[in-house]
Amino acid sequence: MGFFAGFFSGFALTTSVLYITIQVHRTNRLEQRRVIREQVDQINWLAASAGAYDRRFAPADVPRRIEDRHAKKEEAITMKEVLKHRWNQEVEKLARKAHETRWEDVRDTAVHSWTTARDLFKKE
Repeated sequence: MGFFAGFFSGFALTTSVLYITIQVHRTNRLEQRRVIREQVDQINWLAASAGAYDRRFAPADVPRRIEDRHAKKEEAITMKEVLKHRWNQEVEKLARKAHETRWEDVRDTAVHSWTTARDLFKKE
């Protein structure tokens, strides 16, 4: 395996591992945030002044349990959904860039770079 193939495969492996590690960490932090918010809601509901001493006097429109409050909300975000969303963002960004790129300029830049490199090697 040549230098460039080894270098780029190592780079791809390293960036893939780092990306997956960051996504796992982010998913864990989102889950922790959701759990902490549920606990804060539960504590606030228990400490609420309306019906704090006797829950029979609590207003009827106040949800009785945390599960009732979160029943209307979406399910917890899974790592699969986060990764799918990130993938779609990357594909959309690449498609937009490919659509907006003037390929004549890319060709001219590549030709100019190639001739500069060729001239540099011919001088030596």
